[in-house]
Amino acid sequence: MAKILPSLFGLSIENIKQKIEDIETLGYTKNEVIKMIKTFPALFSYSIDNIKQKAEDIVALGYTKDEVIKMTKILPSLFGYSMDNIKQKIEFYQLINIDYLLVDNAKYLMQSVELSYARYEFYKSKNIEINNKNYRLLFISQKKFENVYGIEKNELLKRYDYNDYIMQKEHQK
Repeated sequence: MAKILPSLFGLSIENIKQKIEDIETLGYTKNEVIKMIKTFPALFSYSIDNIKQKAEDIVALGYTKDEVIKMTKILPSLFGYSMDNIKQKIEFYQLINIDYLLVDNAKYLMQSVELSYARYEFYKSKNIEINNKNYRLLFISQKKFENVYGIEKNELLKRYDYNDYIMQKEHQK
């Protein structure tokens, strides 16, 4: 943990205990908070107000408080993502009707929206509809994707450019 966040050495024991207690007040158990910190030590560098605000912002995207707690236990680094990043990903997954899967599979939020969009469009071009039965296709490893489909990530991202998609969407408004 100290390798990832050397500033830990600058925190007092009282400060560490207080941070854990503060996070517990949001609905986590002490063991869950400790596990989250082991996974994502940078959590110590965020203020409790910042953490609360991020949780509230995610709730505003359509999830319950309990769902946000579950998601952040799985992926505590979610607290470190920008809200624009989180919002883009969730809105895209809402568009393709798999956003509900993120509650139990929050790690899918680690993948860039650009890659998810490109893979989604690639599958569409192959007449493969991504749905609740085969959604894992969006998230297979890059190596497996390249081996199965013979297309490298950079080529895929060029062919199905998410920014072009966003610009087209903006012009349609």
